[in-house]
Amino acid sequence: MHDSRFLRFSSTLFELTKFALMIVVAITAFIVFVGKPLPVSGDSMLPNFRNGEIVIVEQISFFGNKMIKRGDVVAAKFPADPDKTKLIKRVIGLPGEKIEIKDTHIFVNGSSLSESYQPRYGDAPYQEIASVTLKDGEYFLAGDNRPGSSDSRLWGPVTRSDILGRVSFILFPPSDAQYVTRPE
Repeated sequence: MHDSRFLRFSSTLFELTKFALMIVVAITAFIVFVGKPLPVSGDSMLPNFRNGEIVIVEQISFFGNKMIKRGDVVAAKFPADPDKTKLIKRVIGLPGEKIEIKDTHIFVNGSSLSESYQPRYGDAPYQEIASVTLKDGEYFLAGDNRPGSSDSRLWGPVTRSDILGRVSFILFPPSDAQYVTRPE
């Protein structure tokens, strides 16, 4: 009788261990191949992303023929601290385009940028880059809360290799959970 309880306990423990290991493998595979969680830090993406939210950054949408589009929200390495700091910003300018900042508004190849995601406008807390023509593989990023964002208007364009992936989902808090749609 004592042996049968021990065998049941051992069997149950083995099954629980196997289940826990499968969960760990599944989570690891998801993080490596699909997406990584990243906390939103600061208010530079208000009103669309809030400080403390956790988003999923995925790389699959950049494979094959799918390219980075204007309006995509991406995670990128911060040029001043690329090994540690990851930023969430919106793609404003694409390779080969001329970006100009005039009276807090952004112009792409001479046309005012049309933005459906409701950015906040206002004076930046620093001297903005007045004009830049993006080279092959360079992108111009900006926060949605333009007066409260340190972005390419201050530190210049980022390279494709500095873009970690596209923000595809708001995971936390549960009340904010939603898919982040790509621009048309």
